[in-house]
Amino acid sequence: MNRHARRASVKSIRHSDLITHLIGVEVPLDDHATLHRAVLHWYSNIAARKPVCIACKVSFLDDETRVGAFLLSVPVCVPDIVATSAFCAECHETLSLAEVDAVSTRVLRQLAPGGKFLAAP
Repeated sequence: MNRHARRASVKSIRHSDLITHLIGVEVPLDDHATLHRAVLHWYSNIAARKPVCIACKVSFLDDETRVGAFLLSVPVCVPDIVATSAFCAECHETLSLAEVDAVSTRVLRQLAPGGKFLAAP
């Protein structure tokens, strides 16, 4: 996906409610096809996208950097688009829940500026 297409997809979800998931890398997603495809797509595009940990900014291009968890955001109005970010294993294992929440909120604010974040029921 080129920059123009990526910006267009982000623009399409800015005014939509988001369903978010923070999922450990060891959690099987076989029963969740859309999320499973998003994670596979993220892995297959590491070289092109050059993703970094959303907490410490370490590059996932480094063979020694492992993914610890994925932050997946699905817009309610376009359920086949998934914004995918990742925490490295070290951050996922060492950050407090409050720190993970703060980092996740910062990332999600880029997708939904001015959005309200509600706790799951």
